[in-house]
Amino acid sequence: MFSHLSFAQDDDDLDFKMNSSSSSRLIHIAYSPSTSAIFGLHGGLLGNNGGVFEGGDIVEAGGLFLAVRYNNRDILNVDRLSATLGVSLQLVKFAYVYVGGGYGNYKYPYNEPTILPDLEISGAEIEGGMIFKIGPISIIGGISVLNFEHIDAVGGIGYTF
Repeated sequence: MFSHLSFAQDDDDLDFKMNSSSSSRLIHIAYSPSTSAIFGLHGGLLGNNGGVFEGGDIVEAGGLFLAVRYNNRDILNVDRLSATLGVSLQLVKFAYVYVGGGYGNYKYPYNEPTILPDLEISGAEIEGGMIFKIGPISIIGGISVLNFEHIDAVGGIGYTF
């Protein structure tokens, strides 16, 4: 915990202010699948009353996140891999918005490859959404866009410690 004192003199009044910034960082980890990937992990540092960086008027604090999702066509009929890294911003005590970017790969095999070739998309991935923290439980909801060609809904539930 870091503290500092500041004295401000306004005419004859002497104001005494104690400014304390407790940077209690929260580690968040969640199971977070998407509509095309059954295995997913979302985690990182959430800002809480200081966080990784301090905010201003709208954003209270900020943190970092990493999200990784994977699926094999033996589980769902699609191959999917995505990895994103970004920032999470605390808006109010229990709600965070997150946004980040990374790499993704999506391959959907058609049953009759002689008629239609497999659909394969690789490239830039953008992910964004909200994290709601209720006690130690966190709930995630968002979207992930791959190369502006494929959209996934993202969800999850996790624990914050």
